[in-house]
Amino acid sequence: MAMELERATKKRCGGIDGDNPAADLTDDLIVEILSRLPAKSVCRFKCVSWRWRRLISHRDHRKKLPHTLAGFISHYSVPLHDGIVLIPHFDSIDGGEEDEEEHRLVPDPSLSFLPGYRTIFPKDCCNGLLLCLCCKNSPRDESDYVVCNPATQRWIILPEIDRADPVSTVRLGFDPALSPYFHVFAILEHVDGCVSGVEIFSLETGAWSHRENGWGDEDDHTVHPDAKSAFVDGMVNFISYNSAIIAVDTEGKKWKTIPFLEEMTCECISNGILAFIGQSQGHLYYINFRDWDSSILSVWTLDDYCSCGWSFKYNISTSQLFGWTNMKLEREYSLIAIHPECNMIFYVFRDEGQNTLLSYDMDRGKVNSICNMRDPFWKTWDPCLPYVPVFMESLPDHA
Repeated sequence: MAMELERATKKRCGGIDGDNPAADLTDDLIVEILSRLPAKSVCRFKCVSWRWRRLISHRDHRKKLPHTLAGFISHYSVPLHDGIVLIPHFDSIDGGEEDEEEHRLVPDPSLSFLPGYRTIFPKDCCNGLLLCLCCKNSPRDESDYVVCNPATQRWIILPEIDRADPVSTVRLGFDPALSPYFHVFAILEHVDGCVSGVEIFSLETGAWSHRENGWGDEDDHTVHPDAKSAFVDGMVNFISYNSAIIAVDTEGKKWKTIPFLEEMTCECISNGILAFIGQSQGHLYYINFRDWDSSILSVWTLDDYCSCGWSFKYNISTSQLFGWTNMKLEREYSLIAIHPECNMIFYVFRDEGQNTLLSYDMDRGKVNSICNMRDPFWKTWDPCLPYVPVFMESLPDHA
């Protein structure tokens, strides 16, 4: 039946002539079939007809149907008489052309449904849930970590971490295909900056649990506070300054150190590492530039997570991205995401006070300009988080 839907789509979109075999299917049967398909296919089926588009977009079907990348969550600065506040912002992947459907995906981009906070700083986003550092309007500059769902406007305030070691990096892990519960990972560090352990918050227990460093004493790993992370197969992955990927699962029982190949090494700078990791099509992706030519980006995938075997995928020249070479990663441009469903990267080009969000299709070699960032002062370490909506109601309802 799924193949019949594929053929029907091609017919209605001009690919095959003939009658539409799916025309007589009931709405309930269409939704049931679509719920078993990948998000990329469901998105394509919107072009079959207005009836199908309405079915896929209808609020009663959101929980059942898979969703794909909708856009990016960032923030912009607003100067006030007593300082600067940060306000969250959403940019649609369709170039900022907000229609009724996009509004339903992110009905309140500023996250004003989170009450009592002066400024809201998005820190991480994973499969539809958003982790924010929220600062209160109080003389003591109190703040909370909050996990919210922008699509359903449900949220939860995390309890404080009761540890003596300072927290360097906080990241979110959530995969509704594995569990309805999210987890938050807080990397603890010694005074020398090396990882001492991990605090893991579970929505199921509502509490933090401490785990001592399980990545071994022979290698001291350091994770930059603004480093990218990727949640793959129930494990959160970080780039270590020690030329490796380090990963830990949601229970703190499985620890992995995945060494780089020699040609995968990356340069360290003051505000991070000149490399990128992300999840796409169920695999961990790693992107770095070649030591001997900073205008070439190399793309690698971890095809076998158990054997830690890396595979080379692409070389991308900055001439393909911008039309000229000698562009420096994290100086003229920043990698921000890889599409979860296809071989496409997203990056921000900084030029003359303007930040432009673009995409590059690695299979077709095609560049697409999406929109200008709202905040002209956006920096490399500022968030621009890929957002895939989810309509599960596992978070508390404060309405």
